[in-house]
Amino acid sequence: MKYASLVLLAVSSFWAVAVAAEDLATSRIANRKMIFGARLLLAGLCAQLVVSGLGYDGRLEIYPLWGFYPKLLMHMLWSACAGVILWYAEIWPAGDAKFYIIISALLPLVNPQIRTFPGYLFLTLLINIFVPAAIFAVGGYVFSGMRGTSPGEFMGGLFAGARRRLGELASGENRLAAVFYPFNMVFVFLLQQVLAMEAGGLAGRIFSRVDILYFFIFVLWDKVGAAFRSRRLFYAVSCLYLVYFFSGYFFFYEHLSGMILAALVNVVKFSLLLFFGRFMLGFLMEEKDLECVDAAALAPGMVLSSREAAVYRNNPVFEGAFDDSFRDGLSAEQVALIKDWLKKLPFENAKAEIVRGRPFAVWIALGAAAALLLDKNIALLLR
Repeated sequence: MKYASLVLLAVSSFWAVAVAAEDLATSRIANRKMIFGARLLLAGLCAQLVVSGLGYDGRLEIYPLWGFYPKLLMHMLWSACAGVILWYAEIWPAGDAKFYIIISALLPLVNPQIRTFPGYLFLTLLINIFVPAAIFAVGGYVFSGMRGTSPGEFMGGLFAGARRRLGELASGENRLAAVFYPFNMVFVFLLQQVLAMEAGGLAGRIFSRVDILYFFIFVLWDKVGAAFRSRRLFYAVSCLYLVYFFSGYFFFYEHLSGMILAALVNVVKFSLLLFFGRFMLGFLMEEKDLECVDAAALAPGMVLSSREAAVYRNNPVFEGAFDDSFRDGLSAEQVALIKDWLKKLPFENAKAEIVRGRPFAVWIALGAAAALLLDKNIALLLR
């Protein structure tokens, strides 16, 4: 078993380094490398199946049991789901999503006894990817900013940008919508607890994991966040609250107040995570890589900043042409629309705000290495 794992580790390491090097050099990941990775994954799976067969035949003492493979399938499904959602949420481009899915699926084949497998391994890898990437990006932004100007000027500009970001978050909101958000969100966490309590088997274990709920809502906030401030959802949830309290009085009276309190605590935790992790940390990470380009310099493949993408997405002139503006970069048609728009603006040298591509493949490879070497996620080491 160890020889199959060592060979797979060596080949997959060379492959991961090649992918990371290509991403560093070109800010792109070629499909041919992803096809090779998929074949490598299939070969590793076949090799482990052979090892299991030899073990059950009595030729090997240490081998993966047949029960390992359903767990591997579940881990692959979680990894695929996470990778696609991170692409759909415009966190990273499709190439990085494919790379993450393949390398995540390879981890338990390299080490079938890796900790947090199967249920938490995909999250462990994500934490190992994003925590160091965020620290490096924000640290680099602060270092370069303080090196180019006085600390006072840099911090003043940083706080001004943070205030501007807070203003953007608050724009278009009213006090009633601010009430709708916790009211609607509390019911989501209540529903999660009820389903976890009532469901059995695999479904019960999935619903009991509030971290999964955190992950999906956190990542998809730009897509689903407006729903939690919806007046219609508020009215629907009000009716569901009545059903909850009526049912709870008869079926789980002793848990009623405890579940409400737990839901409120989860809303507070999630709100802090959302604010600092997505709004402010995401803002700082993007500020580091911002550039402004004029119509002549704009080219296909460039990535709009979140702020700029929202401007085009909400502009009725473009008729939904930017509704699917993912991190894969602008298409030729989108570039033509922006160039035409910039030329029509009533001031000279109008520019679009873009972000330089961040080589996430490097962080994905390093995160996988940390998962294998440390056998835990970095967040646990920072406690």
